[in-house]
Amino acid sequence: MFRHLSSLVIVVGCLGIGVPSGVVRAAPQLATAAAAGVSLKIGTETVPPGGLAQIKLFITEPKPISTGFASLELDGLSDIVGISLAGPARDTVGVALVRGSQVSVSILSPSTTFASNPDYPILTIAGRVPAATPLGSTFAIDMNAATLTFTDPSGTVYPTDFKAGSVRVAPNVGIDDVVPGSSSVGPGDVVTVVGRGFVPRTKVKFKEVVTAKTTYVDSSHMRVTLAQPARMHGTGVYVVNPDGSQTKYFSYQRTKADATSLHPTLRDVVPIFADTDTFGALVDVKGAATGLAIQNRQKADAVALAELFDAAGRRLASTTVDVPANRYLLLELSELFSRAYTPGQIVRVRSVQPIQVMGVAVDAAGGASPLPAR
Repeated sequence: MFRHLSSLVIVVGCLGIGVPSGVVRAAPQLATAAAAGVSLKIGTETVPPGGLAQIKLFITEPKPISTGFASLELDGLSDIVGISLAGPARDTVGVALVRGSQVSVSILSPSTTFASNPDYPILTIAGRVPAATPLGSTFAIDMNAATLTFTDPSGTVYPTDFKAGSVRVAPNVGIDDVVPGSSSVGPGDVVTVVGRGFVPRTKVKFKEVVTAKTTYVDSSHMRVTLAQPARMHGTGVYVVNPDGSQTKYFSYQRTKADATSLHPTLRDVVPIFADTDTFGALVDVKGAATGLAIQNRQKADAVALAELFDAAGRRLASTTVDVPANRYLLLELSELFSRAYTPGQIVRVRSVQPIQVMGVAVDAAGGASPLPAR
């Protein structure tokens, strides 16, 4: 049995990648005809030293996108604490490979809807500005244009263009987190906004959500009482101070790694789960290696049963996996089941508590791509 996974060493530090050597993804078809391109942009974030910068990638015009790959340069950020993908169908999954000062993200949208709303970022990455950063510093947030790839539902590559953004280090009100970050809430429920620089007259607004009351708690906490039901995942949160300083943040549940793999690629991977919880899921075994990721967004710990089956449906191995509240784990299948496995096999995961499940396929060159659960 593979239990008490929190005893494993966690190696998730500064996110980063820009398609380093070994990061390979399946080559989509080349565009055979002129097509309307995908235009992307990142704005400027104003963050005080020690504050959290949420990097937001917007698409300027909706497009049906099936897969995507983007590599971002995140110089100036000391730590990455969360990554989220958009999508009204709540089925978009991704894999972020984090090395050095770069983050590369491989995206899969089965419904092709994740880039359908230009008013919301298609990708957000939250990173910390070091407390010792001098005021007035500016750091460019750029992308590797040579690796930027988005495909339509047929697999044809869109032409792309991109407008870089930046992080400006200056005094400002800031948002560090929103709790709850992803769950559904109802009228009368309270959402806590965690940050810095709040004052008694700070105003908090939620995009497209009516609020009943805003309460100042202290310089780091505001409580917002809702007047209507809302799904917090992806909700825009706006904070404005009387002096005109302001910031915006898009909410999602920020979990922490409880265990990561010793596999040289999987140990650098941050899984980006679809915004759905389940009590049971199947993940196909693919690639030169396969990782299984399980996340628990609930307030109570979860215990999941993972089983490995061959292509004929015969059970080969099983193990129980402990996933603490607000944590995730990612392990290579041989670490879970203590045995070899082959492509074409299937992993089944079941739990009494709601969990999130996905797989990560690693190719022979060390690239990683998401495997959605079904």
